[in-house]
Amino acid sequence: MRLLDVASLTFAEFREEERPAYVIASHRWSKDSRDEATFQDVKDCRNTSGRGYQKVEAFADYVKSSISHIKWLWIDTCCINKESAAELSEAINSMFDWYHNAEVCLAYLADVETAEDVSGFEKSAWFKRGWTLQELLAPQIVVFVTADWQVIGHKGSSSGSNTGLSIGRKLQDTIARVTGVPVDVLLNYDASADLSVEEKLKWMDGRTTTRPEDMSYALFGILGVTLAVIYGEKYTGARQRLMAAIHQRNITAAQKAEEYRKIAAWLSSSDPWTNHDKARQQHEPDTGAWLLEHSQYLAWKSGPSRLLWVYGKAGCGKTILCSTAIEDIKTHCRSDIFTGQAIFYFSFSDTQKQTHRDLLVSLVVQLGQGEPGLSMLRQAYQRTERRLPGSDELQKILWSSIAAYNSVYVHLDALDECPEGDGVRQIVLSSVEQLLDQLPNVRILVTSRDVPDVRSLMQDASADLMPITARTIDADIHRYILTYVSRDSRLSRLDPAARALIEDTLSERADGMFRWVYCQLEQLKMFKSTRLSSLRAALHALPKTLDGTYERMLDNINEADRSYAFTLLRWLAYAQSPLSLLELAEASIIDTTDTLGVDGSVDTDDRGDWADTLNILAGFVTIDGVQEEENDHVIDSDGDFNVKRASRQIEEGTRVRLAHFSVKEYLESSRILESNVKYFQLDPFKEHRYLTHSCLVYLTHYSASSLKTSTEEDLEAFPLLVYAAKTWPHYAFLQQCSSSTREVAFLDSVARKRDWLQIYDPDRSWKQPFENSKLEVATALYYASLLGLKAIVQELLNGRADVNAQGGHYGNALQAASVTGHEKVVQVLIDAGADVNTQDEGHYSNALQAASFGGHEKVVQMLIYTGADINAPGGKFDNALYAASSEGHEKVVQMLIDAGADVNAQNGEYYDNALQAASEQGYEKVVQMLMDAGADVNAQDEGRYGNALQAASLGGHEKVVQMLIDAGADFNARGGYHDSTALQEASLGGKAKVVQMLMDAGADVNAQGGHYGNALQAASFGGHEKVVQMLIDAGADLKDQGEYYGSALEAAAGQGHVKVVRMLMDAGADDIWPTSISVELIPSSSSETDLLSLQHHDPARSPGRLRSNVSKRKRRAEDE
Repeated sequence: MRLLDVASLTFAEFREEERPAYVIASHRWSKDSRDEATFQDVKDCRNTSGRGYQKVEAFADYVKSSISHIKWLWIDTCCINKESAAELSEAINSMFDWYHNAEVCLAYLADVETAEDVSGFEKSAWFKRGWTLQELLAPQIVVFVTADWQVIGHKGSSSGSNTGLSIGRKLQDTIARVTGVPVDVLLNYDASADLSVEEKLKWMDGRTTTRPEDMSYALFGILGVTLAVIYGEKYTGARQRLMAAIHQRNITAAQKAEEYRKIAAWLSSSDPWTNHDKARQQHEPDTGAWLLEHSQYLAWKSGPSRLLWVYGKAGCGKTILCSTAIEDIKTHCRSDIFTGQAIFYFSFSDTQKQTHRDLLVSLVVQLGQGEPGLSMLRQAYQRTERRLPGSDELQKILWSSIAAYNSVYVHLDALDECPEGDGVRQIVLSSVEQLLDQLPNVRILVTSRDVPDVRSLMQDASADLMPITARTIDADIHRYILTYVSRDSRLSRLDPAARALIEDTLSERADGMFRWVYCQLEQLKMFKSTRLSSLRAALHALPKTLDGTYERMLDNINEADRSYAFTLLRWLAYAQSPLSLLELAEASIIDTTDTLGVDGSVDTDDRGDWADTLNILAGFVTIDGVQEEENDHVIDSDGDFNVKRASRQIEEGTRVRLAHFSVKEYLESSRILESNVKYFQLDPFKEHRYLTHSCLVYLTHYSASSLKTSTEEDLEAFPLLVYAAKTWPHYAFLQQCSSSTREVAFLDSVARKRDWLQIYDPDRSWKQPFENSKLEVATALYYASLLGLKAIVQELLNGRADVNAQGGHYGNALQAASVTGHEKVVQVLIDAGADVNTQDEGHYSNALQAASFGGHEKVVQMLIYTGADINAPGGKFDNALYAASSEGHEKVVQMLIDAGADVNAQNGEYYDNALQAASEQGYEKVVQMLMDAGADVNAQDEGRYGNALQAASLGGHEKVVQMLIDAGADFNARGGYHDSTALQEASLGGKAKVVQMLMDAGADVNAQGGHYGNALQAASFGGHEKVVQMLIDAGADLKDQGEYYGSALEAAAGQGHVKVVRMLMDAGADDIWPTSISVELIPSSSSETDLLSLQHHDPARSPGRLRSNVSKRKRRAEDE
């Protein structure tokens, strides 16, 4: 960028990273552009008496006198050398960014005489010119001045240092009225992201430009496209190219979005924004504002605090408060693309929102859409075996993604709803602490109840502690009550005295609990009498606590409905994910009692209405993910669910869950046993057994049904089928029982098992129901082991099941238990005589390889202790060390090395040895461990990568590359699929830093051989401009030939990389271009890039070597 020194009126050019603070000018050009001062005029101090030169001087003088700490000015008339078509094109494509990055934009309105002339300002011709539209939108602040440099006013505000400039009054409302541009867009152009192209094009209506093409060129930055500038193509040609570029960009964006959607689906990422949307629907306007003004919150948002813990008792509105903070930070992030945000709502009612892995996957999906996270995710997704990344790999992707931002805000709501069992919550707490320790740009806000383990972490991590007290939220609760009463069709009709009584009584007794207030209002709106005395008595009788409230609500359930209600509560309290109303209706007709203890029954004739759940459990359930239009759309004045009134939003497929965590906590507590509703007490172990049996009874009923078609039609005929098939193993894992008769009978039945696997196959959990046409049915012992069902495994073994029977995706029961890390099952199988060295055609060949790949340290130790062959070959990973290294499991790698694993064993399917696997994935610690153990850094093979250095170079793992170089890796060695060197692989991948490291270490920049011939050809083929320039600067030979392309120029041209072709030609490549071929850069009027025309004159030359008239769109990211 060329800037003008305001003191000396001399030019200086700056790279983007070195650019100083500058002021940018906006003005109307003279009708005759020859009156304006050109680059040559100012450079050579000529035509200094002209009006154009004097205007430049006036801008410079104003900056010197009014913004004295800024020394540089940019003005379009003279800071662009318009004699250079290339420079003009670059400037037009860069101008939006230049205006955006300026400290301040000075808009000189030559036709406005005085600052007070509002009418003159509104009618200024400045608002009618095409180029001034982006000069209005792009800058963060525009200051308008009159013909004699009086300040009229401004739009926007400076995010940088204080300019010291008087900016006058705010003008954005006036400008919005004049231009039709919304105020929020004027203040922050990022707010236009949701506006259509058509809406933005309308902003140009009524504007003009001197040259017709500029009506489109002036929109490049506004619409976010980069195109060649071709004066002479007229209005139509420019507009056609602009719209074509937008169309292509939208196609590319849609393709990328679809790819990312598939990656997110593959990872099975839950969507935390559904929880957020629900919380915002429940949020009352103006409540929670106190949080955003609190000193502790402000210190976390932009001060020294990095961890803020907002805690309070059940029902005090923590989730709604967290959603308020999320909205605030979302707004904050809009103005800075280098600030990231990720959220996670832990949920007791959704098992996809509870564990450490759930959290990791969600954060990765939210923060991994940019580089380097996107490339890392794409690489994992495109692996041949499509295996899901483990926790270590997910953590690496997450950390790399976060490190790419200047700062990242993470919100974790309801951390106390993360389960305590099996150390699940402790793992999450440790990961939060680790995140803060390792990534200084992270700020985390956590909400929860005040529970010991969460408090301990917060204190250890020096968190700012913010308790939610009753006094803090009294005003919010009072406002909530007022809004609720005014919106409810029944309560709002009460006379003012009755409404005031309700508002005052509930406000006084709320004790900081929104949930308590909500429950009382739900009961009061069904109250029959409107007499003040009756209402006063009812309010006096209100229970004082949530426990008392729930007890009264349960006690109000009709005696005849209690068994039905209890069944529904059992399903709701322990649902893996929110159930639909139809699924709950189906679940209620399952009878698990049976004289034989196996089959049970499903009474389809006794199925109730799908709305029964909402009627019977009013106040205990809530709709998942939607909000009713009004409170009384669910429960009418008689206390019944009004299907007709709510049918627009609530239907049989609507999913529901328990209304609040405190409901489940009360039902499971011992406190309920002291009440008169102890019938409803829930025991987790008993309920999981009940749900296990209910699912199996339903699956058995389906298998025997005459209505079964074994097609997708069954999913409608049997509404609970998918849920039962997927979740019975989950419930069986959590149950405690002395007998597994029903489970064993189910798994021993080939017919029932086959029908189950058609719906859900745990070996292929990604498959949809009835999608697996070649179903492989393994033994009962195999599935029980794979699912970690120890009691069932033991019962099957007691029944003389063959512990070494082959079958299933993982080969046998021991491998299945090993890959999933079920330690207790592994021990039972070993004790029963399982052969730890059985080799088979399963995915991992043997149990040790399976456990090593999964990183299951205890299982690995058990297998080694039992005599597993450490170096047993076979399978996709060839050996256990290779498997562990490919996933970065450091502890397992060390265990295997200590046990005598051969660190140089070769012959894997994906990588040839453990060091290559670890190097390609960038696992630095594992690489070091393997080298310390004697791994040969120069081991060569004919597989995907010739050696470890090539693998690390293509992956761009700089630290690993340096480690291998320091260990003596031969950086000129050739090998791998491309028979290439490490420098060629790094160049092909565009890994500029690795390329520089290899050259600094002495890699031969002109080393010949392989598919691409040399590094320059590889970089040219990939279109990596920065690497191409580095290699040229390092002396790369432009005329060296390769196996496929004759030269680097031919490789670049063949792939349509216009910029690289220009770079190579400028460096002299056209001098050595084969005489039989001519190359020409042709400006195109029909697409957004130039065409490469390659004319072939030698008929004997293979047509496969070149593509004639190649046209490839430049990647927008590279142009920018």
